[in-house]
Amino acid sequence: MDSDVDMSVGSGAACEEEEQERWFACSGCDRMVTSLIRRGHPHPEKHHYYAYAHCCLSCEEGQGHSQDEWACASVPGSLFRKIKFGSREQHYLLHNPGGLTPLPVLLFLHGAHTYIYPETLWWDIEKLLEHNHTAREEFIVIAPFGSVGEPVVHPSEWLKRNRFQIEEPYVKCFAVEILWEFFLAALDDLGSSADLARLHVTGYSMGGQATWGLAFRYGSLLASVAPMAACCAWPKDAWDQEESIFRELEKLPLWFFAGEADSRTVTWRDFLWLADKRGLPTEAATQDIAVEGQTVSATVYTWSSDLHLALLRGTRTSHSMWDPVYHNEGAFGLFTRMAAARCVSAMRSSADGRRKTPVESKSSSADDNRPA
Repeated sequence: MDSDVDMSVGSGAACEEEEQERWFACSGCDRMVTSLIRRGHPHPEKHHYYAYAHCCLSCEEGQGHSQDEWACASVPGSLFRKIKFGSREQHYLLHNPGGLTPLPVLLFLHGAHTYIYPETLWWDIEKLLEHNHTAREEFIVIAPFGSVGEPVVHPSEWLKRNRFQIEEPYVKCFAVEILWEFFLAALDDLGSSADLARLHVTGYSMGGQATWGLAFRYGSLLASVAPMAACCAWPKDAWDQEESIFRELEKLPLWFFAGEADSRTVTWRDFLWLADKRGLPTEAATQDIAVEGQTVSATVYTWSSDLHLALLRGTRTSHSMWDPVYHNEGAFGLFTRMAAARCVSAMRSSADGRRKTPVESKSSSADDNRPA
């Protein structure tokens, strides 16, 4: 998205406004727009690709939404939420199908790319709900924005070009303990519509690493986790905390997915350790599955119904393998298994989650990897 025009921000007032608000309402429709489109916009001049006060140039011109989804830096206002917890304020998307009984809750965690393109989180959620009937009809989905300025992520010291080709600090990882505080606040906001015995977490790439982090810190309060395309970033002193970590993981269903050729995201020894600690055979049973009508297939290594590792082939890239799992319930059955899982030591209220002392968080070499 190169441009010939000057990309400097027009005024100090605009910069100050951006610091105060990470999102703004589109002037022409009901969508919420990321303020990152103003970071480099030559306002009051017109940019060739992005609007300044609207979700896209098509909306600004009264022609509806752009057919180019990259040009519309927005999310539906009906799903957009903001919540305060402590001194922090976090934005997220919420899908709640409603109903007469409490529903399972899914915490959905995106990858690093969304840090500078927060609107792409909506693409993830939209496609999940479109393709997966079980997720759409049976789950409350909470999807926080781990984007610029949001408290649930740690910025990195290394730089990446943003949508205006300006270098700025990229993201390092999710701030897992702050992420947990946010999740508890969002659960409070849901009230009795959330089933606290059925709290699930899934995420891909950077979000997959955070899923692991939540699992070994708070797994005894979760019903299941499904990390994708990410190995666990254990604390440096993980062996000293082995028993504390295992208590969190002991009864937690853990279903892992990765690309077969993406070897940097798979650590077999973690699964062998967990199988051994659970008293399971260290040799897993194997099963090959295929996605009907697609080139995607997988080999699933199963130690028990609550512990498996699936390696996929035929995906768009070896790393970007999560969509076939999320979108093909008939082949992988992830949300069907989640819906049936219940936490045996569930919180009675979010206060139980706040009283919990997590495994101490320390940096590790895995934390320093640049997330994809």
